[in-house]
Parts: sequence; C-alpha cells; structure tokens
Amino acid sequence: MNHLVHFMTTFSLIDASEHDQDFIFETFKLSMRDYIEWAWGWDEEFQYTGFWTTLPVKNFKLICISGEHAGAIYVEESEQSHWIRTIFLRPEFQRLGVGSALLIQEAFRARRLNKKLILKVIKINPAKRLYDRIGFRVVDEDSKTYYMQWE
Repeated sequence: MNHLVHFMTTFSLIDASEHDQDFIFETFKLSMRDYIEWAWGWDEEFQYTGFWTTLPVKNFKLICISGEHAGAIYVEESEQSHWIRTIFLRPEFQRLGVGSALLIQEAFRARRLNKKLILKVIKINPAKRLYDRIGFRVVDEDSKTYYMQWE
C-alpha cells in the first residue's frame, strides 16, 4: 500500500433496503453518469433496469457520514474473490478519504479470507488514480474499461 489517508472522515455502513432504491440510483447517476455516457451512452430506462437487475438492493451497503446517506458500495463475494461491483459517493462527500478507507478495509478483508479483490473502472473515471494509489493494478482492459486487482 503506497499511501494511507492522513485525514479521514468517520463513516459507517448500513444495510440497504427497498426504500433506499431511489437514493442509491440517483446517487449512482449523479456520480457515474458522465463516465457511462462517455463509454456506452446513457439511456435512463436501460440504465435503471440493468442496474437493479444485476445489483439487487439487498446487497448494497449505504455509506453514512454524520448521519447522512453519502453513497453506497456493492461487493459481490465468491469463493475466489471479492468484486467491488460499484462504489460511489455524492460529490459533496468525495475527497474526504472515505472511498480510500472503504477500499483498504475491503482489501484487508479479502486478504484475511485469502481472496482476490477486483474491480473495473471506466477509463476516463478519475477514481482510477485512487485505485492506483492504494495498490490496485490493471490486469486486463478493453476499449472502455480497466480490470484491476489489489496486490
């Protein structure tokens, strides 16, 4: 691990429920739409349907800061790996060290269980710099995304 966060905002994770669906999708859209639009185009209905078809709300954890819902994370676990399917924060909660802390927490959890920690990121997403900084390495790529693994 190259850098630890010097200043970090305290956060907590809580299980998401059906009534959090609007918050989760709206926050996803707010933080990710520009990148998705660049990569594949944005069709609201297609994105909404695809999002909830592949990412059941019950598997999300809400990221809470000072009692406010700030974002969400979805980690899919298998026998071999933990796959961070998505992680996002509302813009006003970005750059506070929360994303770094969450990723590091997941990395150590995966390591304790002897599993790989993987994710993919759209090439123009500036979060790639964060992933690089905390020790993820590109293991594959296509024209729009990098596939990364924590080492």
